[in-house]
Amino acid sequence: MLAPQDVSVYLNNALKASHLMAELDSDTALPEIIHDMPDDVSGRLLDLDVPATQEIAGAWKKVMILNRTEVLYTFTFESETGKFKAHKR
Repeated sequence: MLAPQDVSVYLNNALKASHLMAELDSDTALPEIIHDMPDDVSGRLLDLDVPATQEIAGAWKKVMILNRTEVLYTFTFESETGKFKAHKR
């Protein structure tokens, strides 16, 4: 498993990202080239407090950027476990 990394999360079309730490379900680092980014990524958001968990769970639109390529992913979130599944937009 890779070291936790900073991910940018935009909820409900927010103009400014929330930065959260995530542990990805992968043994290899994400590529740095846009067209090489995977279609699907999963993992777990770390160290979420109750208000942040509720905010993410209640958002009608969830978008994240996983690395410097700025590829956008829409994601689903399990509030009980902190796990997410993201799909390239």
